Amino acid sequence: MIRMSLFHSKSRGMLLVGLAGLFELCGRALAAPLPVGDTFLAGLIQNIQTAYEQTTDWRAEFQQVTQIEGFDSPINSRGTVYIKKPGKLRWDYLEPNRHQILVNEEKIWIYTPEQKQVIVSPFAEISDSQLPLHLLSGVGRLDRDFTVQWSDPTRPPPQGPPALTLIPKDPNTGLTKLLMNVDPVTYFITRLTLFEANGNQSRFQFTRIRNDTGLKDRFFVFTPPADVVVVESPLRRP
Repeated sequence: MIRMSLFHSKSRGMLLVGLAGLFELCGRALAAPLPVGDTFLAGLIQNIQTAYEQTTDWRAEFQQVTQIEGFDSPINSRGTVYIKKPGKLRWDYLEPNRHQILVNEEKIWIYTPEQKQVIVSPFAEISDSQLPLHLLSGVGRLDRDFTVQWSDPTRPPPQGPPALTLIPKDPNTGLTKLLMNVDPVTYFITRLTLFEANGNQSRFQFTRIRNDTGLKDRFFVFTPPADVVVVESPLRRP
């Protein structure tokens, strides 16, 4: 049971790092090759870029549904996510079990109070071949790494709500595609679905979004309680 828990925690941690990367990326270079004449898509991408460029920190409540390949039932979760530029991330899970995932420029902490343990990974030791980690570190660029298109080319906005499909250009990223829904007024991401090459799928719905609330750097630093076992992650390079 502990081994299975560690597997899911590490997989979830790497996935959530990728979401923080999207936040970082939107404020850097949210532009992509567009079909000739698709000025509406170009304008939408520019508005998303502007929204994130002007944002220092971001928080939201989330609902997460994860379907693990080989498992019949999805995992339903909820909690609050906090992101601060550059490269700081915190997920506070409330259901089904309380746990935290914190990321800064150097380390990743995955804390499970019920098990009284925290898994610690140096950020650089997780394979830098994975696109989400490139995005978080600022190495990745959306216009270089993805092809961006309408999710439903037959019904693009303004007929429908803004929905985009992002296809990685590198087949070795660990992701096959991402689906993104955007608020038509604020241009913040409200829904994100990640399709992993291993068959796993995760859908995130973000609500009660607030930006520039003045989150402090110390909010993203984890200090283990005295009775917690610190486990060095086995995700080390050979």
